[in-house]
Amino acid sequence: MTDDTPLVGVDACPAGWVATVCEGDIVRVETHEAFAAVTETYPEGPILVDIPIGLPTGSRRRCDEAASELLGCRGISVFYPPSERAIEHDEYDAASDAHRADVGHGLSQQAFHIRDKIREVADVVGDDYDGRVREAHPELCFAGLNGQPVAYGKSGARGRRLRRALLAEVLDGAERAYEDALERYPRNAVRRDDILDSLVLSVAGEGFSTATGIADTLATVPTDPDGDEPRIYYPGFEIPGPPGRPENV
Repeated sequence: MTDDTPLVGVDACPAGWVATVCEGDIVRVETHEAFAAVTETYPEGPILVDIPIGLPTGSRRRCDEAASELLGCRGISVFYPPSERAIEHDEYDAASDAHRADVGHGLSQQAFHIRDKIREVADVVGDDYDGRVREAHPELCFAGLNGQPVAYGKSGARGRRLRRALLAEVLDGAERAYEDALERYPRNAVRRDDILDSLVLSVAGEGFSTATGIADTLATVPTDPDGDEPRIYYPGFEIPGPPGRPENV
C-alpha cells in the first residue's frame, strides 16, 4: 500500500454506518446510509468492520469464544451472532429457537437486533473472511493499544477518556476528528462510542501493510490459522508509549 491508501474503520450506527477514513495525514469521520456505499466510495485499501462475517451452523463461532476469553473483564462486549438459520427470522422468539437448535444456546437481543446489519455486510462480502473487508472488534483493538483489556466501558466518561487518550497516542488528528464528528452529527444519528469504535478500527487497518495482510490474527483455530472459518482481526502490535501512558485507572 502507498501512504495515501485509505484505511477505513466502520461501525454500525443509527444513521447507518459511521466510517473513519485515514488517508495519509488526513483523518475524517463520515456516515453512509448503506454499507455498499462504503466499499464503492473506497474501492482500494482495507476496510475493517465491527460486524460478524460468516455465521455459525453447528456451534458457536470459535473466534467469538476466543475473543471473549481474551478480553476477560470486557468479554461481555462480544456478541455471539445468530446462526445461518436464525438470521432468516424477523421475530425474536423464532430466531432464538432456531439459534438454540443450531448451536445449543439462546440468542441475545443485542445479536438479534444487528441481523439487518449482518445481512447488509454479507450481501457485499459473502463469506470471504480474508478479503479487503474484514471483521474486527473495537474492544480487541483498544486492548491491543492499551496492552490489556480496558477495564471501563466506553459509554462512561472514564472509559471514553481513556480510549480517546489511547487513540491520540497513535493517530494524529484522532481527537480533532472525534470532536468534529460530535459537532456534525446528533447523538440520535451517531453515538459517541460509534465514533470511537470506527476510529480504532481505522488504526487497526494499518496492519494490512504487513506481509501477512494483518499484523496479528485472532484465528478461529490457533493450530490451523489457514482454516476456512470466520475470524476476527485485531492489531497485534504493542505500543509502549511514553512514561505516564494512561492505564486502567
